[in-house]
Formats: sequence, structure tokens, C-alpha cells
Amino acid sequence: MKAQLLALEALNLALIEALRPELREQLEKRFECYSEKMKTQMLNSMATDELYGRLLESLDCYQQSLKQTSD
Repeated sequence: MKAQLLALEALNLALIEALRPELREQLEKRFECYSEKMKTQMLNSMATDELYGRLLESLDCYQQSLKQTSD
């Protein structure tokens, strides 16, 4: 599997190097834009997961304090 991924990466690099310079620059700009969008989505997802975890912790503490108050 690793050999297949390396071969695919080598093929992609060979294709990129074979492009005309203006096409290569356009591809680089598109890649940078796409990678920034992916990083933003990943960071938003991580933040959402963190906030959800904190919310669950807060709710758990709140439930425990309600139980202690009612006892």
C-alpha cells in the first residue's frame, strides 16, 4: 500500500513538473487556496469538538450540583 502511495505521489510530481510554467503557477495558486480552505474547515471542526466536550463537562457538573442540592 505504501509503495502504491509513493508511486502515485511520484506520478503527480512528474505531471506537475511537465506542465508549462504558467499552468504550474495556476495549479500552485489553486492548491494553496484549497489547502487554506481545508485547514480552516479542520480547525473549525476541532474547535467545535472542543466546545462540545466542554459543554458536556459543564452539563455533567451542573447535573451533579443539582443532585447534591436535592439530596
